[in-house]
Amino acid sequence: MDSWIYPALERLSALGLIPSQSVAIRPWTRQECLRQVKEVEESIDAYGLNDSVQQEGLRILSDLQKELERPEDSNGIVLESAYTRYGVIAGPALTDGFHFGQTWMNDFGRPLRQGGSEITGFSARGIYRRYFIYDHQELQQTPGTPLFSAAEGQFFNTLDNIPFGSPVLPGPFDPAAPATSAYLRQRPLELYAGVAFKGNALSFGKQELYWGPTTMGPWSFSSNAEPTYNLRLVATRPHPLPFFPNLGTYRFDFVFGKLSGHHYPARPYYNGAKVDFTFGKNFELSFTRWSILWGVGHPMTLSSLKHNLFSSASTGTFGYGDRTDPGDRKSDFDFRWHFPGFEKFVTIYADAYADDEPNPIDAPRRVAWAPGIYLARLPYLPRMDLRFEMASSEELSKDEGGTRFFINNQYRDGNTNKGFLLGNAIGRDARAFEGRTGYWITARSRIEFGYRQRKISDIFLPGGGTTSDAFLNASYALSQTWSAQAFAQYERHLIPSIVSGAQHDESGWLQITWSPKLHVNR
Repeated sequence: MDSWIYPALERLSALGLIPSQSVAIRPWTRQECLRQVKEVEESIDAYGLNDSVQQEGLRILSDLQKELERPEDSNGIVLESAYTRYGVIAGPALTDGFHFGQTWMNDFGRPLRQGGSEITGFSARGIYRRYFIYDHQELQQTPGTPLFSAAEGQFFNTLDNIPFGSPVLPGPFDPAAPATSAYLRQRPLELYAGVAFKGNALSFGKQELYWGPTTMGPWSFSSNAEPTYNLRLVATRPHPLPFFPNLGTYRFDFVFGKLSGHHYPARPYYNGAKVDFTFGKNFELSFTRWSILWGVGHPMTLSSLKHNLFSSASTGTFGYGDRTDPGDRKSDFDFRWHFPGFEKFVTIYADAYADDEPNPIDAPRRVAWAPGIYLARLPYLPRMDLRFEMASSEELSKDEGGTRFFINNQYRDGNTNKGFLLGNAIGRDARAFEGRTGYWITARSRIEFGYRQRKISDIFLPGGGTTSDAFLNASYALSQTWSAQAFAQYERHLIPSIVSGAQHDESGWLQITWSPKLHVNR
């Protein structure tokens, strides 16, 4: 999801050149990206090259063709990329999105601490007929963790446990947890294998889910946390609707996986289903249902799975540790609409999330919302785009505090994997807005500026909190195989629960990537 291909293809869709694009279920396969490229070529051939929209699309298309129309997609093993990144956070970093916020968001759950960090990794894939394997490994060096005091443990207990009427629970909040020194670790960021058939794929392993149209991050699954281990059945390309193929297309994504880093209870699992529809050339919508279940103290049986999938009992009626609890069930609804009359310029979208409703549209004032608008090009500035998004995990009808979303009375670590939020990193009981504008030199070379502000309710944190970020993203293609990416950010946060007075930090990283596409035939 950090590839330059995604914003390039999404911009081409916003220019009206990929009518069948489905953004609610990602990542896409290389074959799906190539299918979209072919659709752009057909659209340009049909419309001609007199329109400035098609001229801009053709400029982006050139880089995509060079990247995707290569012979290495035949059977064999391909080294896709190798890279190294060095980053620094100078100042007090925010590292806990579940409670306070994160200085770096949507970074795949990589180590997040004050100081310097270095990452070196590679990605490779193998294909044999309909079988495939993907491996993305990283060596991560990071600063250590600070002392975790008993007072901090009690404060987290107040936020996560006491609102549900529970006393201090055994677990990670034991007093005087020692600090740790800097460490070096190797880990797979993604590692999975599977089989493809009839536009679908069945796979197993550690793989990312990105379920929604927003750039800040969908509510359910995003790039913020480390990918999970899961079994997944996904439609890798749009399929015509049964009985009414001319009406539109559909895709689906079914997943069953395991979450890590949880303590209350430990070692839970999750299941999820998402169905996405596109209608005509301008409208896409999808529905999601997923839940957290099982874990220590909750039996892993077919009966408990049946209750999780079909029971209508509210989890609020079960005490902590109740073995008959059906699990923490959630729903989601999102849409994307190329605005009629301005469909080559304006795209409107939104993501809505509910913790206790069959679907967010059943009770729109009691859910979390994240609307956005994308202008694929600006008047008289055809190489510039503009995106503005908002997100609120406070329901519209009433602010119910930090226990309303992403946590419930049974699963206190909530929607996290290894401590990072699975979805939008604005976190619990907060509101945020983000604006960003970019200048497209080419599809692979782009400069983007942005500003984000996030406010935490004082019902959740005493005194509330405000975080403001101004950031710069830049990428430049040095050659067909070499590229450089840079990120810089200035952050100001005022969160009295952590420390009195405003805090500041400056951060950034530089990454050099080699994409040789070295191919070894079987």
